[in-house]
Amino acid sequence: MLEKQDGQSYDPHKLVSACEKIAHGKARMAAYRSAAELADAHEDTPFRIYFRVQLCEESTFYGDSLDMLVIFPEVLAIIDRWPDTPSTCYKNNYKDSLGYVLWVYKWIIGSCDEFYQIPMADCRKFYEDYKKRCLAYGYNLRTYHMYRYYFYDSMGRDKEAQDAFHAFEELPRDRNSNCRACERNTTIGFYLDQGDLKKAEELSQEIESFQLRCGHDRKAAWLRMKGQYMSHYLDKGDFRQAEIYCRMIEQNMIETREYQDWDSFLYCYAHTDMGKALKIYKAHWKEWEEERNPSSAYYQSKNIMRFFKELSAVRKGKTVKLALDASFPLYRESGRYKITDLYQYYYRKAKDMAERFDARNGTDSFCRWLEEAVNEREENAAE
Repeated sequence: MLEKQDGQSYDPHKLVSACEKIAHGKARMAAYRSAAELADAHEDTPFRIYFRVQLCEESTFYGDSLDMLVIFPEVLAIIDRWPDTPSTCYKNNYKDSLGYVLWVYKWIIGSCDEFYQIPMADCRKFYEDYKKRCLAYGYNLRTYHMYRYYFYDSMGRDKEAQDAFHAFEELPRDRNSNCRACERNTTIGFYLDQGDLKKAEELSQEIESFQLRCGHDRKAAWLRMKGQYMSHYLDKGDFRQAEIYCRMIEQNMIETREYQDWDSFLYCYAHTDMGKALKIYKAHWKEWEEERNPSSAYYQSKNIMRFFKELSAVRKGKTVKLALDASFPLYRESGRYKITDLYQYYYRKAKDMAERFDARNGTDSFCRWLEEAVNEREENAAE
């Protein structure tokens, strides 16, 4: 928490500096909340927006996006009341605060697919509101279509996803477009999903050579690209090739949560290095239990379920020794767990999330993907 300041000593620049000295995560978020309250108390509208948007950024890149979904409606309410608010000196590449808010709005619509708690009607309202605000501000709909592509792709609605991608591709970049490296990664991901490896590799060259980079870290775009290739080979069941990318990412990992894809590493190493996979589970089980993002919880649980299924198949005994604590729902003081019990536990977690997402989306994709994961070992053996 930041100390309260009286009317004479209130200095938003000192608050910015104090917040930036705090490590990313819960402590920095608490500091930004305190700073926003101080800006409110002093009716400092540029900074009441700035500190709330910093909260959104911290939630997006170092949290699970849940806090952002609560905070951002406050930002919209403030900007609607004071639409001509100037941008702070920390965001002076925007002509006003609204330009900055529209940039951050992309994180909101990009999170709609991650939370089944957001009704589909509300998701559509977010997209339509974002669309109207972009057009009113003079932007085109390139980013609007890009995030629609992500949204439809996340729920397995392939035709709508492809239509949205091509609409994105046809429009020129503007000031609200993501960086060129991020957009290139979007395109690479699309062609990997289409199975066009040659096209994806052509598009990858400028990121591979670091000619295209994402602004916040030299390795960010490169790591995102490697993650897409890892996922591509995991989907194909080519675990040896996927392992190459796992090791690249691990050796070059940065602190942003996106790149710490431990559940995917767990799934991959379960087929190539079971000892390493066990170490990953032991190191990360607790953070997986504490996951608040439902989409992440679904994919994590599905990959952990796959890990225990593979462990059950290759291990001679029926149990595994794990140092889990009493917060784990299946906790046993002996530390000895039946592998099938652990498999069923994570299967049920994934199933619960799958049913909730499918109910929200009006599809059967999440449940279908889960059942495909359940049957994949038998299918691989048959091949």
